[in-house]
Amino acid sequence: MISKIMKYWVLVLLIFIFFPVIADARIDYTVVPRLSIEGRFSDNYYNRRSFEDDAVLITVSPGILMSLITRNTTLDLDYNLNNRGYFIEREDDRFEYFDQRGSAIFRANILRDFSVLLRDEIIKDEEISLLDETLTREERRREYERNIGGGELLYRYDEGSEIAAGYLFTIIDYLDGVVDDSERHDFNSRIMHRFNVRNIGHITYRHSIVDYKRVGDPAVGDLYEDEVRGRFVHSFTPRVSFGLNYGYIEMHSDGSTSDNDIHDAALEAFYNITRYFTAEGRFGMFLREQYEREYRQEDGLIYRAGIRYTYPTLSGSAAYEGGYGSNHINPERLQYYDYWRLSGDMTYHLIRDLLMLSGHGYYMVNIYPDLLETRRDYIWNAGGGISYRAAEWFLFSLEYNHTERDSNIPGLYYTENSYLARVTISYSYSTAGRTELIRRGEERDAE
Repeated sequence: MISKIMKYWVLVLLIFIFFPVIADARIDYTVVPRLSIEGRFSDNYYNRRSFEDDAVLITVSPGILMSLITRNTTLDLDYNLNNRGYFIEREDDRFEYFDQRGSAIFRANILRDFSVLLRDEIIKDEEISLLDETLTREERRREYERNIGGGELLYRYDEGSEIAAGYLFTIIDYLDGVVDDSERHDFNSRIMHRFNVRNIGHITYRHSIVDYKRVGDPAVGDLYEDEVRGRFVHSFTPRVSFGLNYGYIEMHSDGSTSDNDIHDAALEAFYNITRYFTAEGRFGMFLREQYEREYRQEDGLIYRAGIRYTYPTLSGSAAYEGGYGSNHINPERLQYYDYWRLSGDMTYHLIRDLLMLSGHGYYMVNIYPDLLETRRDYIWNAGGGISYRAAEWFLFSLEYNHTERDSNIPGLYYTENSYLARVTISYSYSTAGRTELIRRGEERDAE
């Protein structure tokens, strides 16, 4: 996989080099090296119902961000290496682990109305398996490599109107050979048309293929999904607008997994109460048709009520929502689910750009009706933190997080408290200011 990724990155670099030559443009660059040192304590690192283990994690993370900019192109390169030291409650659970993340994003304005975006990201990390909690550490840890890449071509044919087409692939490779690897391919297209200042229409289409590299049940087949969605928004005033949203999803499997057709429709409302407050609402229904040995229907509500506020020193949001969702790439193969969720967050600048408080929380219920025994998970999470920027290059932060999950399936309950302290050092160097001075000098010479 690494060789494939390098090919994509080399391609991006060649494209970036090629375009400035044609445009005869000057290149500006910004370089931001950084170093983060983090200490974290968890009272249930493996998320177990019993056999809870305290853990101390020390992470040293060097990284670098580099941006290259010309008149018509931008290339962002980002790389981060994490050296993690684990000290688990039991003496034999001490180990060191490296994970890394790298990404490249390339943007170019080919012509006045055409633009292209290319991106690629590689992640090498680990996750904690939700399997039997009696398993050993090595059996529960799942090391994986993930590659996400693709591109998009955009054409703006009028003010506020555009056509776009793109492709995105996701590859997940579990290194233990126990969990199924997978490849996902997403083909996307969309049209946004502005009829006039008050009316905007959207049409999107997505075709997805999920190819599992099976090491378990051979009866579980690959997945195919098509989604068409249309949306129309009418603005009654600059502060009040209403929308109509309709979507159709067809999910098909060439294995024993059931096929599904889902229709959903909803009315939407948006209200800018003041320059600081924005409210939104959504209400509709969905119909799910399932084709197994026999035809089955399921319907439910789609809803969302939310508010967002943004003051110079205080910002936050709150929302209550529900409906359905799907996730095809996960070790547990949990695909379709119903849910409802209550969430909120807040950020308060005690001293602007120097001292900041933040908090967040949510409670949600996920229901998986397609399992042999309907599974219901009840999850709530709350946390907060404080950060202090002692200097432009130095940031110190403290964080706390509490997570609890209950379920009607035995063995899935757990609770965890974690505490984190982090120091981040970074330095930014840019030539953008220098280029602007040169440009002004050239203009004075021309006069």
